Order: sequence, then C-alpha cells, then structure tokens
Amino acid sequence: MRILSSVFSSILSIVLKLFWLFELFLFLRLSLKFLGANPQTLAVNLVYEYSDVVVSPFVFIFRDIYWQDHLVEMSVISAIVGYAIAAFVVFKILRLFFKD
Repeated sequence: MRILSSVFSSILSIVLKLFWLFELFLFLRLSLKFLGANPQTLAVNLVYEYSDVVVSPFVFIFRDIYWQDHLVEMSVISAIVGYAIAAFVVFKILRLFFKD
C-alpha cells in the first residue's frame, strides 16, 4: 500500500506542476495582451494561437475591458479562475480515494 501511495503522490506532484505551468501560460497571454504585444511576431502569435483553445469556453462570460488604454481580457481571467477551481476540485476528489 505504501508503494501505491508513493506513486500516487509522485503523479499528483507532477500533475500539479503541469497545472501551474498551464496557469503561467495563461498569465503570459494576459500580460502580452495587456502590454499590447505585436501579434504578428512569432512568439506572441504562438502564445495566442495555443491559448485560444483553452480560453475559448470562457470567451462570452464577460466583456473585455480597457483600463488606462490597456486591454484586459476578462475571458483569460475567467479561464485562470475556472481552471484553478476545476483543478482544486479534482485534486480534492483524488485525495479522498488515496488517503494515507
């Protein structure tokens, strides 16, 4: 049983680190939009293209706003919060099944 618990905690740790990288990627998109990065450059275009897929379920929840002439994408903020809540719930459910 200890081996199973050790494997589970290793997998949970890796998944948690991947989740934080995912959240960081969304925050990068939010920062690039806020700072007005040129979407025609390769790096910025790749960030926008790959993050569009994960942001798309949250696009029409709130309208984007401008704060001091900077775009604040509310869909990205909604995605960051939504995926954080989903990850929290999933991790709590998994911990119910694999208690020490």
